[in-house]
Amino acid sequence: MNTFTFKPLAIVGLSIALSGTALAATPATESCEQIRARIQAQVGVREKPDTALLDTLTEHPSCRFTAAEVFRAAYGDRPMPKNDRRGGRHESTDDDD
Repeated sequence: MNTFTFKPLAIVGLSIALSGTALAATPATESCEQIRARIQAQVGVREKPDTALLDTLTEHPSCRFTAAEVFRAAYGDRPMPKNDRRGGRHESTDDDD
């Protein structure tokens, strides 16, 4: 590929990349408090996650939602699973001790 064909392709690729970031930088329309109110309004247990609300949470990283808020946004009133990652450490069979 010579430089006469590479430069226009590079310019086209760069313009597509910049237009994608311009579209992604749309201002947030909902405040963090409004989104938290929507999360609290989730009533009942959901069998499938609410992907629309999860997409909304993803669009607002500055709100810093907790894991409990994200789980409630996805599944409603379903209790969070227990975290048993530390449960078997004392029963480990590693030879490092």
